[in-house]
Amino acid sequence: MEVILEIIILILSGYFLKVLNILKEEDSKVLSRVVIYLTMPSTIFLVILKNLNPCQISSFLKLMVIIILTFSLCGLLAYILGRFIKLDKKSLGGLILVCMLANTGFLGYPIILGMFGEHGLVRAIFCDMVSVFITMVLGSYVGIKFGSGEGKNVFVEMIKFPPLVTGVLSILLVIIGFKLSYLPNFILKSINYLSSATVPCIMISLGLSLSPRAIQYSLSISGLACLFRFLLSPTFAYLFSIIFGVYGLDRDVLIIESSMPSAMMSFVLGTIYNLNTKIISSAIFITTVMSFFVLFTLKFILV
Repeated sequence: MEVILEIIILILSGYFLKVLNILKEEDSKVLSRVVIYLTMPSTIFLVILKNLNPCQISSFLKLMVIIILTFSLCGLLAYILGRFIKLDKKSLGGLILVCMLANTGFLGYPIILGMFGEHGLVRAIFCDMVSVFITMVLGSYVGIKFGSGEGKNVFVEMIKFPPLVTGVLSILLVIIGFKLSYLPNFILKSINYLSSATVPCIMISLGLSLSPRAIQYSLSISGLACLFRFLLSPTFAYLFSIIFGVYGLDRDVLIIESSMPSAMMSFVLGTIYNLNTKIISSAIFITTVMSFFVLFTLKFILV
């Protein structure tokens, strides 16, 4: 569980950079754009080219379908709940993102590897790939509809979203048999350097947006995010596993991946589309801290 502590430390690093007046809160927007347009596409390109094998897709298709259904259902219920409690539009968009999107990659990979080994990690990769797709498509849709994208064509905005374009092109490269080894070494190293900056940039950006007042103000929203991410989401995954006949290691990986805290990409999308980033950053921070206890408990239940 050291990876959770590493995340918390990096988030707090961004917060203290703001407290010490080294960086300003508005600098988080610059970092978020660096992530969207440069580092995240690099990460997606590398993950897909390294891990995707076309012949594996059919065998793990059920995992991908269940993740799509689980996360989409969480987003729909969060929307209904947000309308019921009369959240303003930007806060409603933020609530949907933190309830729907999960940190299945950066947190999911090392935790699954530690619990179930490489056989579990292969399954986690497929869960994360479809999670990235949900982030790029549904996440962008939420940002456009509830943020500053009002009046824009959702389809046009999504196909202009660099991570989505990169994901589609990367999958096409895999299908035609392209391998990373075909790239010149200096280009591959450059992409790796950019990719390694994705998580630190997101977390420092998130830390810049944190404030004690915002966390106190957003406790109710963060509580709802915890309810969705740690109770409803894994419950839906379990029920869908029964419906689709998924058992054993496949089901265990699904439950763990569906129990991950709110995705850090929620904050990036919130920043890009001018949603309520205060409640988003607070929810990500609190769900990440709480996940330490939740995942620790699941480890003894499933392993």
